[in-house]
Amino acid sequence: MTEGHGSSQDASGATPGVWREIYHGGSPEAEADHFTDLADVIVGVQRTNQRKSGSQVARRTFHAKIVVGVDNAELAFRDDLPADLQAGEFTAGARLPAVVRLSNASGAIRPDGSPDLRGAALGLTLPSGREHDLLMTSYPVSHARDAHQFVEIARIGAGPKLLVLPRMLVKFGPSETARVLHNLRQANRPSPGLALESYWSRGAVLWGDAGPVRFRLGPLNPLSRPEGAAPRTPSPSDSPDALQADFAARLSDAPVRFALHVQKFVSERLTPIEDGSVEWKESDSPWLPVAVLTIPSQDILTAQGRTARDHVDALAFNPWNAPSEFRPLGNLNRARRTVYAASARQWQAQ
Repeated sequence: MTEGHGSSQDASGATPGVWREIYHGGSPEAEADHFTDLADVIVGVQRTNQRKSGSQVARRTFHAKIVVGVDNAELAFRDDLPADLQAGEFTAGARLPAVVRLSNASGAIRPDGSPDLRGAALGLTLPSGREHDLLMTSYPVSHARDAHQFVEIARIGAGPKLLVLPRMLVKFGPSETARVLHNLRQANRPSPGLALESYWSRGAVLWGDAGPVRFRLGPLNPLSRPEGAAPRTPSPSDSPDALQADFAARLSDAPVRFALHVQKFVSERLTPIEDGSVEWKESDSPWLPVAVLTIPSQDILTAQGRTARDHVDALAFNPWNAPSEFRPLGNLNRARRTVYAASARQWQAQ
């Protein structure tokens, strides 16, 4: 187990709490072996998805369909960024080049109107030349408490649909199965447009001396457009690429901007590190603005735009592509280091 001291106070102004990581099997080495086994299962799910789809090409186990991919965005940190939220090269006034991948979360290529989670992946280039990835999805929490549960649910979901419910009941019991299915129903829904979504880290990461945080990317003035500009024409909702067409129409009018916020650790009871299914409530830990992501106005449907999208789609994002002061925390995040790398080796090899 590793421990650290949180840098935020609870609602009563009490002494900052202690955060901790608890390793599966009792040690980092035992947990690493367990994650290797989980990675093998996820690669098997990846192969099952490929076989069921009839595709000749291996794809990501999740977030297979890229909707938007741009390589000319910028993440601009606030000029008045508080000192306690400045960490590493995330400093007041910093302007960082960013690539952005927005996606549907399914491991299969489905029409954009299908109920689904949506994903946002940012690849930042730091002044030192290092890379820093931020990964988020369009629901505040994970349906799974930890990596083992996540992989078991993925394995069950890749099997016959009629057996999903009975297999989950056997594996997790009635109460936990009900919680997981409720979460999945709430999270998987049609999207009004990727420029209108909010995207959460769900798990915690270190943020330098500020300690553990979760982060969120939310739309900034999503309905604004340049004065005199004609209203965009929405694409038909039954188009298989409706979300891409919607985002392209918005970008043809004006830049699309998102605000990046962070939420500080308070206590293990209110803001747990290890359980990814627990929401850190704003009433316990307010969201603090730190930066603005700007995707400049452009035509992403031109040949140049599609080339940029294909380049971004070939990138293997991983939350562990980060400086040590931003180390991912918690079982789910620790597993992603091994599992994402194994999945990427599979789909990048073809």
